[in-house]
Amino acid sequence: MSEITLLITENQIDTLIRSTKEDFPNESCSLLLGSIVDDEYHVKVLKKMENKAQSEYSFHMDSDELMKVYKWASDNGLDVVGVYHSHLKGSNPSDTDLTFMKINPVIWLIYDVSKSTYRAFLLVQDCLKEIKIKISKD
Repeated sequence: MSEITLLITENQIDTLIRSTKEDFPNESCSLLLGSIVDDEYHVKVLKKMENKAQSEYSFHMDSDELMKVYKWASDNGLDVVGVYHSHLKGSNPSDTDLTFMKINPVIWLIYDVSKSTYRAFLLVQDCLKEIKIKISKD
């Protein structure tokens, strides 16, 4: 198995950071839609989601909104390849994140607001694996 890589564009990263600033101080969340080819997760579309928790320390996506996005993705030949959300401080998955990573086996991209950095993770057989992020020009 080769190294798993998240492929995302500068414009997509900028869009995610902008939405994080709009939601501040609450956690921001989005779904990353695209395709998986071999071990490369290509982000093609971002779907901004409302944080129903309205919290600085957690996020909750509405289940009806999630179902609509999953259906839209399927209708458009896309997969949900990742979950994005922000943390006020730190980019390691929280205990809550780890719980939800078990039922959402996609890449989790976490933005650390305090340092303006991001990291990506995937839970593989209950083992947390940091994923390489490759940012391309648009």
